[in-house]
Amino acid sequence: MNILIISNKAIYPRDGGNLAIMNLATGYANQGHKVVILNMITYKHQNRPEDIDALKKLNIEIIGVKVDTHISFFKLIKNIVLSNKPYNLERFISPEFSQKIIHLISTQSFDFIQLESLYILPYFELIRKYHKGNIIYRSHNIEYIIWKENANYSKSLLKKIYFKFLAKRLKNYEQKIINRYDIILPIAQTDAFHYNQFKNNKPLLVTPFGINTAYYTSLSKQKTIKKDTPSLLFLGSLDWIPNQMGLIWFINHVLPRVCKTIPEIKLNVAGRNAPGWLIKKLYNRNIHYFGTIDNATDFILTDGIFIVPLFVGSGMRVKIIEAMALGKCIISTPKGIEGLNITANEIMIAETADQFTDSIINLIRNSEKQNELGVLAQQRANSDYDSDTIARNVLNFINQH
Repeated sequence: MNILIISNKAIYPRDGGNLAIMNLATGYANQGHKVVILNMITYKHQNRPEDIDALKKLNIEIIGVKVDTHISFFKLIKNIVLSNKPYNLERFISPEFSQKIIHLISTQSFDFIQLESLYILPYFELIRKYHKGNIIYRSHNIEYIIWKENANYSKSLLKKIYFKFLAKRLKNYEQKIINRYDIILPIAQTDAFHYNQFKNNKPLLVTPFGINTAYYTSLSKQKTIKKDTPSLLFLGSLDWIPNQMGLIWFINHVLPRVCKTIPEIKLNVAGRNAPGWLIKKLYNRNIHYFGTIDNATDFILTDGIFIVPLFVGSGMRVKIIEAMALGKCIISTPKGIEGLNITANEIMIAETADQFTDSIINLIRNSEKQNELGVLAQQRANSDYDSDTIARNVLNFINQH
């Protein structure tokens, strides 16, 4: 088959969104199919020549189009007054990108076209005009839920008002586009529930984030050097509001409590695009801020308990699946593991500051329990989140519909 995937994110730097896209695309290619990925090159994401060359060998072609997605205060006000579209989506609408879509569909024959995330749906009508085959919508999140929760947790009245306004527009848009696609692939079961509430009547298959489990298992066998200083690991894009909120909550409410019992503990923080105000919060003798890192797996593999203090979100947390596949001991909020097929026997679940504190102290004192949780988490990742298996399931589902 010849498959076209359209995305609002180029492939570097790696994050949960583009990893979810690339891993499923690689799964398609591993089944013997040709994959073309048309994506947007923005101020946040680029396509590196070395990545393009490596993917070409896997029968994956990357085509990028520059799109200016910077937030403009003038355009934001204009959007609020003159448009009924969510500004978050309007930023990704580009005439140049539209022309590239038309050119690709007009000059090549695709068995199906896969639209990655809500941000590509504004191009749906254009694509339908030129492509008569299946158009598949792969949903990464229920976007309005994220912004509704951002509003609930925000301390700024102005942000709270705008986030609620944005959430309402996003919800209206998501309800408006329901059933226009031919097949929908939500990334998590919790998201599938929301689409069914919206009265989805199209074929639906939950398609989780997948990884090359054999590769991750081989990495996990590398001997991690145990450090004398007990450590915690936090990894996430630090320009994403839910990550900022969760990290600040942890630093303010959990870390001081842990330090009373374990004063030498270190919180290792890695993530790109941290704003200045957040970096100032990371100046702490118990915190080591790494900033942007080249290799997320190397960071996850360092000695320490992997923490996910997340209270806002939708979809699936890619970093948790990677940590599971690498055999890490993980402590997460219930929101962090939402959408994952996992139990409290495989990941430590903590919701309050007291629960987080107690879990950290108990696990640091019990290395055998850390190892036990890591082994069980890895087994779950291998059984449920292998990218080739997921890709085969998706292709079989598409062929049946």
